[in-house]
Amino acid sequence: MKKGFIFATLPAALTLALYGCGGDTTSDANTTSGIGGTGYISSGTITGFGSVFVNGVEFETDASSFDIEGITGTQGDLAIGMVVKVNGTINDDGITGTATSIVYDDDIQGPVSSLTSPSADKKQFTVLGTTVIADINTTSYDASTGTTFDFSTLADGNNVEVSGFYNASNQLIATRIELKNVTFDSNSEIELKGTIASLTGTDFMLNGVNIDASAAELSDLPNGLVDGAYVEAKGTYDSGSNTITASKVEGKDNSVEDTDEFELEGFVSNFTSLSDFKVNQIPVDASNAELSPSSLTLEDDMQIEVEGSIVNGKLIATELKLRSGEIKIKATVSAIDAANKTFTVSPVTGQPAITVHVGTETEMENDVLDTDSFSVNDLNPTTDYVEIEGYDNGDGTVFASGVKVKEASDIVVKGIIEAGTSTGTTIKVLGVTFSIAPGTSFKNSDDTSMTQAEFFNAVTLNQSLVKIEDKVTADGTADTIELESP
Repeated sequence: MKKGFIFATLPAALTLALYGCGGDTTSDANTTSGIGGTGYISSGTITGFGSVFVNGVEFETDASSFDIEGITGTQGDLAIGMVVKVNGTINDDGITGTATSIVYDDDIQGPVSSLTSPSADKKQFTVLGTTVIADINTTSYDASTGTTFDFSTLADGNNVEVSGFYNASNQLIATRIELKNVTFDSNSEIELKGTIASLTGTDFMLNGVNIDASAAELSDLPNGLVDGAYVEAKGTYDSGSNTITASKVEGKDNSVEDTDEFELEGFVSNFTSLSDFKVNQIPVDASNAELSPSSLTLEDDMQIEVEGSIVNGKLIATELKLRSGEIKIKATVSAIDAANKTFTVSPVTGQPAITVHVGTETEMENDVLDTDSFSVNDLNPTTDYVEIEGYDNGDGTVFASGVKVKEASDIVVKGIIEAGTSTGTTIKVLGVTFSIAPGTSFKNSDDTSMTQAEFFNAVTLNQSLVKIEDKVTADGTADTIELESP
């Protein structure tokens, strides 16, 4: 039996006005188009192709239509990391289905400014007043200009399109960034969503940006421009006056109706208890939900997937799954078990291998071959160097939320410290023991240097998160050991 459903981007409002963490000037930055109705409703990012994989479901798309920001497109216009809307059916197995339509709409487009690097793996910047976080592993990068674009080339002045999810601090965690123009100028197109505030005539504020809509086409706004309406403004931007001259202002539906089956991906916010928190501003009660992993302790800013039903505007969850974690590994694949969808990596020769599980929700890419159509079957033992992000399954193995094949580089293992002392010669993380040598450097979470004694006085075994780097040519001896913030 097949179930009808609507698969959609994270709706951040029910049939009520929402508020963001940043106050009136940033409220509703994290709202998206409304969804609703009977049947199965779900949400998440594109994690793979062949068909289209979203939230662990493989959707056949032979008969599907594609809407790319209001323009008819094809499956070829989709990309890893896009947050999409899908209408169709899902099969009883829960992991396959058929799409009848897929819709993509970005979160924001505009100039990169105030770019900083809080860590080697993350970059933070603003786009039209919105804080965006990019990750070297979990953010996908693309360029419509034909220019090489990735984490390392992201720069102030780029005009970028961002898709992702908002966290508890109203920061946009990018799942995909597309370079639209290498250099933003007065003719570059921008897109900004938010709630109209301080309306005077055809001028208003949107997320702290001035909007001049005097010459704009108005769409899906039956009452015209009114304070409190959730809209998307398109046009050009002048940074000197912080003003968008809008060519179009379109009303967006930020509501969702009660439904029997609902699946939602996003970041936890407003966490009080398992029975009282939000995911992209949708209230959730997961007090009776099955947790995966079973040891999961929920808190703000965790990326999760929740399944259940919407009842009187609240998601009553039956299942709650962790979608990202603190574990990061960079190493060469040592073996694969395609039948069980696992592979192993061996960061240190002679030490136990780390077993990594992948699922249909795992985002897999091969940056060396530049392909998104990639699975565990395509991994090459002893030759493929991979970057893995995931979480502890609770059984000593890792479940991967993302796997990328990259050009070979340093060995990196990030996880909970299991063994080591202030005077010892070894440290153990994820079951792998690295040697400590006189030349090993120790760093605090703020990247300041520490002595070995200071480092081990600062950590707690089986609790503290640490990162070990064994630089090429790797020899099993830690070159750098760093205390990480959770």
